[in-house]
Amino acid sequence: MLKKLFALLLLTTVTTPAYATAEYDACYQKARNDNEVALCMKAENTRLLREVQQIYLNLSKQQAIKKWNNGNGLISGNLKDMYNSWLAYRNRYCSLYVVASQNTFGGESFDRERCLLSFTNDHYELMKTVIINLNSGGEEDDTEE
Repeated sequence: MLKKLFALLLLTTVTTPAYATAEYDACYQKARNDNEVALCMKAENTRLLREVQQIYLNLSKQQAIKKWNNGNGLISGNLKDMYNSWLAYRNRYCSLYVVASQNTFGGESFDRERCLLSFTNDHYELMKTVIINLNSGGEEDDTEE
């Protein structure tokens, strides 16, 4: 139990955004305005979304998940429904966010891409915790120290 709590605490306090890549940083450093930053965020969101999809696909192949999924990877089943629901919510929320942000600093594309990237990164981090739990091997240490 303590090992799982420590792993979760470590994930929530030490992780850097999944989009803190060298490519993203280089693009961001070269950007001269919000529209160029938005292009960097869009490219990074595309990359990160592929990683999220890969996590779903990898999960669908795990024996412990197959029965729960009740389907075929991201073609059918709970994983497909979950991914599609999350994606629809993310897109609708960010659309609302852009409308509500019209009178704030930053352009429409900047606000949209920042929102999409933030949601995708958060979901990526959440799905990583599923993988960590799946791979924990059931090694629980209930001794209090």
